[in-house]
Amino acid sequence: MHNRSKFLFSLSIVLFSILVDQLSKYFVENNLDIFIDGLVILDGVNLVYVQNKGISFGILSKFNITFFLGLLSLLISCYIFFLIFKSDNRLEFAGLSLILGGALGNGVDRLKNGYVIDFIDVYYNNLHWPAFNFADSFITIGAILFFYCIFVKK
Repeated sequence: MHNRSKFLFSLSIVLFSILVDQLSKYFVENNLDIFIDGLVILDGVNLVYVQNKGISFGILSKFNITFFLGLLSLLISCYIFFLIFKSDNRLEFAGLSLILGGALGNGVDRLKNGYVIDFIDVYYNNLHWPAFNFADSFITIGAILFFYCIFVKK
């Protein structure tokens, strides 16, 4: 795949990821009355409203590190951008593009709000996985694809 088509393919994945993530968060923010108490979707899945001021799973949320997280996110995004164009494997740069789109989606929240909006709550009985959002899902799926390419394909 040559650079122009790779760029367009990657850009479409990144923009789709950001769009889905930001539209879902916009919906949550504009319907807080539904999400504050939680909305049961399926047995084991709720929709809730959570302000995540830390990193993944709320780690470090007690510290005011928004600027540091924004800077770190920017540096990592630049590195991922470099990896996308270095890659010759379509599955690998699709995974990297999902990671980049998810990171930028959460980055928009950090810049706009000072926190990331999480709203998907998966649980079993009283055991809850930390709330997450579509950007987190895109990052996870992208990481799985990327590591699959690194460890299985190569």
